Amino acid sequence: MIRLAVAGAAGRMGQAVIRCAKRSGEFSISAAFEIAGHPLLGKDAGDPAGTGPIGVVLTSDLAGIAQSDVLVDFTLHTAVPVNIQAARDCNKPAVIGTTGLTDAETAVVRNAATVIPIMWAPNMSLGVNLLFAMVQQAATTLGLQYRIDIDETHHVHKKDAPSGTALRLAERAAQGRGQDPKSAIVHETGSGPRGHHSAERIVVRSHRRGEVVGDHTVTFENDCETIELTHHAWSRDALAMGALHAARWVLKQPAGLYDMQTVLGLQRP
Repeated sequence: MIRLAVAGAAGRMGQAVIRCAKRSGEFSISAAFEIAGHPLLGKDAGDPAGTGPIGVVLTSDLAGIAQSDVLVDFTLHTAVPVNIQAARDCNKPAVIGTTGLTDAETAVVRNAATVIPIMWAPNMSLGVNLLFAMVQQAATTLGLQYRIDIDETHHVHKKDAPSGTALRLAERAAQGRGQDPKSAIVHETGSGPRGHHSAERIVVRSHRRGEVVGDHTVTFENDCETIELTHHAWSRDALAMGALHAARWVLKQPAGLYDMQTVLGLQRP
């Protein structure tokens, strides 16, 4: 049985990880963390997840990482450095699904990965990671003869925009065309006309509606045709199952920073 420490355990993704772990029969929850002052601290972590009691109390004390096999982090970007430093101190591997990290926060993760194995991905859905590979291949094949637009829609509670998944899609498209992502990618808010931009630009648009789990569409278009690659996430369990797959995988790896493309064997050389 693989023992999971879950950071952000009372959040939407943390709850999904707990639910899927309990169903799997291969994982157990050994520790569950939330930020200091969270109203559910002291409660059983299974209650917000809807599984019923699991015998693990929500706490802000990260000491439980030491009694776990792997840390799974779905928190806010500001919490990641502290959580990962704790995992590093205990020499425990980690899976990170949190996005929106600053350069300084990212540096903490990269530094920790010199000591422990870390799998960090903006989206752990198996379908989305296949989409990453498909988008890069399409961009390589179609080149600068096609404009690229990326539309992402998430629930109104999502903090970061564009989503980490949309940014990764844009980065993979840029890589496929041999472009520098920093100069090629443009983020637009609202729902302006698609395809009005130069083919040298990859335009990302963010939309926030209701309780949408996550929709991403990548459009390749010129004056002759349109190609659309779309992924719809109907349940956060799709991401949680990917996180469990990653947790199982990262336990066997040496120190280093990995992503889901590597986990699934989709990484392009």
